[in-house]
Parts: sequence; C-alpha cells; structure tokens
Amino acid sequence: MSTTTATAAEQIPSSRTEADPARVARGKPLSHRAGVPVYSWGQAPPYLRTKTQLAAERLNVTEEQEKAPLAYVSTRDYGDVPLHDPAAAVKMRPLPSSTKARMAARRTCPECGKVRKVILRGPCSVCRERAEKERQRLLARTCAGCSTVRERPYPKEHRRCTGCRQEQLEKKRARVETWLVEVTVCAGDGCTKRRGSKKAARAWLKAHEWLLRPERPDLPSSSCWPDWARRCPPCQKTYDVEQARRQAENQARYEREARERREAEERAAEERCRWAAAALVDPDVLVLDTETTGLGEDARIVELAVLNARGEVLLDTLLDPGVPVPGDAAAIHGITTEALVGAPTFSDVLVQLTGLLDGKRCLIYNQWYDVGRLRHELTLHYLDRAAREAAEETVRTGTVPEDVRERAVAEAAKQAAAWLDAMHFEDVMIPYSDWVGDWSEYHGNNRWQPLNGGHRAAGDCRAVLDCLRQMGRRAAAYTEELEMETHV
Repeated sequence: MSTTTATAAEQIPSSRTEADPARVARGKPLSHRAGVPVYSWGQAPPYLRTKTQLAAERLNVTEEQEKAPLAYVSTRDYGDVPLHDPAAAVKMRPLPSSTKARMAARRTCPECGKVRKVILRGPCSVCRERAEKERQRLLARTCAGCSTVRERPYPKEHRRCTGCRQEQLEKKRARVETWLVEVTVCAGDGCTKRRGSKKAARAWLKAHEWLLRPERPDLPSSSCWPDWARRCPPCQKTYDVEQARRQAENQARYEREARERREAEERAAEERCRWAAAALVDPDVLVLDTETTGLGEDARIVELAVLNARGEVLLDTLLDPGVPVPGDAAAIHGITTEALVGAPTFSDVLVQLTGLLDGKRCLIYNQWYDVGRLRHELTLHYLDRAAREAAEETVRTGTVPEDVRERAVAEAAKQAAAWLDAMHFEDVMIPYSDWVGDWSEYHGNNRWQPLNGGHRAAGDCRAVLDCLRQMGRRAAAYTEELEMETHV
C-alpha cells in the first residue's frame, strides 16, 4: 500500500460506511416540484423505476407511492414522469389461465400456429414472406399473355410462351411499320410524297428503345422525332393558309361573342336601373322588412315594418314571438325579451298586413329569408286554427282522430302557401349587388352587399329605398343622354 492510500484510509472513521452507488443521483436536479427533485434523463438514482418499468417487473405502485413519488424524470413527450422505489411496490397477482390463453391466442399465427411476441392481425411476418415468395414463383411460371402455368419460369424479358411472344412481336412490328409511314410520308390530304428515309427513322427509334415497351399500346406522335416535318413544302403552305383562315374566323367569333355578351350585360344593367327608377314612382310598390330571433328555420319575427315607395310608414310594430329572444340576436338588433312584453302577436297584425300587401308589389332585401320567416309564422297561425277545429270535431263526434296532428300540420302548411302565393314579392338584394358589381372569383358571382340599415325593420326599409334611388339616378342620367342625342 502506498503512503497516500494509507493516509486516506486512516482519515476515514471506522463507523462511517460508503454510500450505495445505486442510490446516489448521477447528476444535479433540474428543478423541484412540490419539494421533489426533477432530474433530466439518466441523472436520477438508478434504483428508482417508473410505473411502466415496475409493471414489466410484475410490480404495482401502492397508493402511498402514487401520492408521494421520490423523484421525477423530465421527458419531452410525457412531461415529468414520477419515479418510485421498487422495494416498496407490491407484486402483481398472477394472471388467470383463461386470460393467459386469450393473450396467447391474440399472438398466435393462424397459418403456422406459432406464438409470436406481438399481437397479430393475420399471418405473421414469416408466413407473409413465404406466401409472397410463392406468389412471385407462380407469377414467373405464368404466361403474361394467356395465363398458362408451366413447370419452368418464362424468360424475364417478356414472360410469355412461344405463341404469345410471336403475337407480341407481330403487334410490335405492325406498330413500327405504321409509325414509319407516318414519319416518312407527307400528312397532307391526298399527298403521298416521301419526306425522309425509313433508315434514319429506324435508327432514331432504336436509340429510343423504351418507346417499344409492351405496356405502351401506341407509339408517341412522330413529332418526337427531331428531324421530322409533317408535310411537304406545298402541303405545308396550304396548311398554313388554312390555319390562318381558321384563326381569323375564331378571332372574329370570339370578338363577336364578347361584344354580344358585353351588350347583353349593358342591357341587363340598364333594365335593373329602369326597374329601380320605376319602382320609386309606382304607387303599388311597398317595402317590407323583419327582425327575428335568429337565422334558423324556426326563428320567429320580433319586428315587422312596411313602407311605401315615398318612405311613409304604413306598419311598424314589435311582435311577441312567444319565446325568449337569444342574446346574440338581441345584440344585433337591440330588441330584448323585456321590450316585447305587451306587444301584439303576428296573428294580431295578420289582417292589417294582408290588407296592405294585397294587390301590391312587395320589395324585400333578401326575399328568400323574409318570405321564409313569414311562411313559418303563417304556418303557426293556421296551425292554431286547425287545432281548434280538430278539438271542435272531437267534441262534436266524441272520438279523437288518429291523424289529427298530421292533418292539422298539412292544412296549416297548405293555407300558409296559399297566402304567400296570393302576394307578389320581388327581391332587391340580387339586382342591387349586380349593379354594384363586386365580383367574387371564389363564388363566381357578384358578392351580396350589406344593407346597412341599422338592423331595425323600418330603418332597413329606408335603406332599401336608398338602394333603389342609387340605381334610379343612373337610369335618369341615361334617359337624359338619350333625349339630348335625340334633340341633336
């Protein structure tokens, strides 16, 4: 023993023992979590185990260990994973024989019957490789033309029997001969002049042997041959003249169609402007708008307004829908459930609305939505009446019809449709959006323009009249121009 070793041994007290290396951390903790150190990967004490590692050793973590881990290991995918002492874990109960049998059955190959290490969903990899090799051997012994199977493999180049190979070569020769005629004879109508030698064409085709593969049904166009001219000079001149004539005809047709399309668009724009100008002075024109509880099929009307073309209010009232107004709808138009207390129902104003719209032209911005809400309200109105009539029939006859609900709904829908068919509705949104002309490449049409009427029924009606005035001013200017041209 050297002097240094002897001195160090004398300095260690006899009562002190060295620490177990398995219980000493290999590095300093990254941080602490509730007082428990968190180590990076491989720096925790080696004796600690994760729950997965304990399960591999047939050990379970106790509740006390679950609540108070001894350390954590930081991972990228799973965060901080707790570590536990295997000495404090309990052994797992042995699996029942039935469970072991089921587990073994899931790992048993149905082909070879061997138990593998992983769960199988069909044959094992060994059986699959064996089956694939057998398939390749059978494919090599099967003719690609007539599917005849023989003992020895067919040549790899063509994989065909003698008869099928001869047929393949005949087709190849026919393809080549047809192609040679195409590249060496003028393509002009009725012209048979030679434009090149077959020897040069064969040499080019030999350099491009891949064009003759059996899977290619036809050779490519002879324009692939760089030294090829489709026509002789006289035929080429005639062809160029004909192409120039066709191009001129196509250009003239395109310009004519573009001019006709532009004129049609101008006529349609003029008609829209005249329609708007005429609506503003028509005494039979009314504007209608509604505010509802939402945008769904069951939305109810909470406000209804009808104005004439001069902007005079003929009807402007709140309507009690009988249901609460959702907060998102109230945030848009400002009509809350409390504001509708004591308001009339749709049935209360239906007679007045019918008198206003009967025999008139009713303009609506986004006609399909407002008419749909009117249809829903009318159906509910006539459904109540149909229910009362069914109840009176029940009292009179003393029996309840089995199809009373179906009959009531069908009758209500029929009467609502009849009421709407008696009215004349016209949409303003589409003509106004086409007049603005904000084209959308995504929709392939003009974008629908917002109304900007304040989301109240009367205000939206006035906004519709403003849209008509904008369109009508253009019609008035166009009329003045025509009158000036006539006088001149």
